[in-house]
Order: sequence, then C-alpha cells, then structure tokens
Amino acid sequence: MTKQSFRPAVWAVSLLGLAAVSRADVKVNDVFSVNGYAVGSVSTTDIDGADSIDTYFENKGGPAVPNADAVKLGILATKGSFSAYGSLLYIPGAANEAGLLDAYATWDTGTGLKITGGKFLSYLGYEAFDPINMAQLTYGSTIFAIPAYHTGAKLDYSTKTFSLGLAVVDSIFSGPRGFFEGDREYDDDIGIEAIATYTGIDKLTVFVGIASEDTEGAADSLFIFDLWASYAVSDKVTIAAEFDTQSDTMNAWLAFLNYKFNDNFSTAFRISGVDWDAGGNDMKYTIAPTYTVNSNLFFRAEYSFGDGDSADYQYIGAQIGFKF
Repeated sequence: MTKQSFRPAVWAVSLLGLAAVSRADVKVNDVFSVNGYAVGSVSTTDIDGADSIDTYFENKGGPAVPNADAVKLGILATKGSFSAYGSLLYIPGAANEAGLLDAYATWDTGTGLKITGGKFLSYLGYEAFDPINMAQLTYGSTIFAIPAYHTGAKLDYSTKTFSLGLAVVDSIFSGPRGFFEGDREYDDDIGIEAIATYTGIDKLTVFVGIASEDTEGAADSLFIFDLWASYAVSDKVTIAAEFDTQSDTMNAWLAFLNYKFNDNFSTAFRISGVDWDAGGNDMKYTIAPTYTVNSNLFFRAEYSFGDGDSADYQYIGAQIGFKF
C-alpha cells in the first residue's frame, strides 16, 4: 500500500461492536455450543479535501471492515482432545456480504501442544478482529500491516509463562474475497507466521511475531514484524503499545490507555501513526468511552482526529452491541 492509496483511517469499524469481552459459548449439549454477536452503528466523518473513505480492507482489495454493521454466528464442537469451530459473518452492504469466516479443527495433545488445520485468523495485531473485543470503534494505524484470515495449518505450544506459534498458510494477506480468506493457492506462494508470547511477569503480556511470504512476480518478498505489550497498571488502568513494520511499505505504531471508572464505565485513549516508505506520515488521535450494561450488552462512542499528509479528518461515531 502506497501513501497515495491511503485515505484517513476512519476504518469505519464503526459502531455497535460489543464490549471488550472474550467469547462466551452457550452450551447446547455435551458436544456442541454456540456463540455470536450483532453489531450496528451510526457515524459521520468530515474529511478535508476528500469525498470518500477507503477502509483498510477495501485498500487490501476486500470488502468493508468487519467491525462495521455485522452479525456473526459460531458453532463449537468438542469431543475429548478434539475440537472444531466454524463461524459465519454477515456484513450488509459489503462487497462480499456474507461468508464462512472460521473453519478449523484442533487436536490438543495434552502436552501443551495443539495442532490446528483449516481457516483461521492471523496471529498478528494487538487490536482485535471482532468488534466485541475492541475498546474503540476504529482501528489504529498499525492495522495497515496486520493480516486477517487465511488457510493452512499451525502448531501452538504453551506453558504457564510463554507460548509459541507457527503457521503455514496459503497467503499472508487476503485473497479475492477480502478478509474472509487467503488466496487459496499454494503453488505460487506460501505464507509463514511465527510468534512468541511472554506472560511470566504478573499483569504483563509481551508479544512478538513475524510473517513472511515469497510472492511470485514480486521484486521483494513480503515481511512483517509485529511487537506489542500490554500491562495492567492497576484494576483501573491498562496501558499498551505496538510497533509494526512492513517491508518496503511502512512503519506504524500505537500507544493505548484504558481507564475503568467503575464496573460499567470505561474510556480508551489512543494515539497512533504511520510513516509511509513512499513518503509522508499520518497521525490519529482517539478517545472512546464505553458503557457496559451487562456481559451481553454495551454502548460505545468514539471521537477521532486525523492529521497528516494524506488528509485531515474528524470522525464521530456511536455504537451498540449484543453478544452471546
């Protein structure tokens, strides 16, 4: 992605995405459980010198970002040491409105090693793919280096203090159907992701990951480096920072702080930036308050201001989300 292809990151990951909570499965029987969410939004963006906004996934050749109005339904099956998970995502108005998102099976060897095959989300990125796990509506600048879904196999090994992961996939970035899948080809290029996560210090998580792909016909192979860390300073304050670099494209970073006023109300503050190898840089400043009604329902708002060489803009959005 060149600087010229970048439009302000409204990444209308828009409104209505659920509170930052983990997946909560609703048990059907001893084997099956279901989970999902519904998100929707209203927002407005004022861009100086531009009349349209290209989202991250549109810039990558795909549909609108997943956190815009969407409905997701997932089914998990578990039997002994084996499990399988599949999910469908519907985004009204997107280029590809609906599609199979997750589709993978996992064998837990019982030794800390898990073996997974199928279609799954990239390891990389501090900010979550699903809106229910976001702290704000839109992404920070590091999203430009972060892949989405691809197909292949991966190994994950974990202990009490660290975890390692290695994935071999059809491609690092998305294919013709955008973030729903990779390029579904193995003869011309293979993508590799490798990560390590350290949690040996209380309340601290440090993640480092790389992704590489030799793309047929390209002068240089793709290489991504992703480093992030988060620390719970107290029960009320969490801080995080991330740095990404993508070969011959850009360097991006973000700094994040979330303050929890009480059990229901919290506010996220974020500053992020990107320096394009083609020249120029862009900054984004974000504040996003969230009111959590209960474990299933939340309301969120965001104000973001973008300042840089691509364009200046202001983004205002509000969202509501429901998850189960």
